[in-house]
Amino acid sequence: MKKLFYFSAVLVLVLYSCAKTTPPAPAPPVISYGSFTTSDAFNGVITINFSDADGDIGLNQSDTTGPYARGTVGYYDFYMRYYYWSHYFSKYVTYYNPIAGQSPSLADSAITPYRIPFIINNTKNKGLDGQIIVNLNQYKPPGPDSLQNFRFQIWIYDRALHKSNVVTTPSFTTPY
Repeated sequence: MKKLFYFSAVLVLVLYSCAKTTPPAPAPPVISYGSFTTSDAFNGVITINFSDADGDIGLNQSDTTGPYARGTVGYYDFYMRYYYWSHYFSKYVTYYNPIAGQSPSLADSAITPYRIPFIINNTKNKGLDGQIIVNLNQYKPPGPDSLQNFRFQIWIYDRALHKSNVVTTPSFTTPY
């Protein structure tokens, strides 16, 4: 009886070691704040660090149909929301300026979307780590002095439409 127990334990270990391993499930990209610089009241550059285990970051110019069609979340893959310091509320609030003639859900000027260029990854390991650098023209809306203290919230999507974590930048104060 004792020999039968040892045999079955060894058999279980052999069968377990021969089992096929399945690849990990697709994971959303992970981002972190890199830097933000300005040269004047109109031009700025923001850098975001990213890591994506699937390596499916960026969109081709031809990606404009299906899940990447205009009007869908997938048309853009980089989203940035603008917040400014409100002296009235004593906190950061979303800058919202409705665009005439559009429904409120499509006219949120607080969110600025971009398209990250497609990244070709020819390595054996499909994971990607890198930086996304966005040149911002008119990085803050024109307005009162309260708009001199602001910050951004940023998130991205990969090609499989997995949403990354949401990053809030530090507060920025400009003299412009």
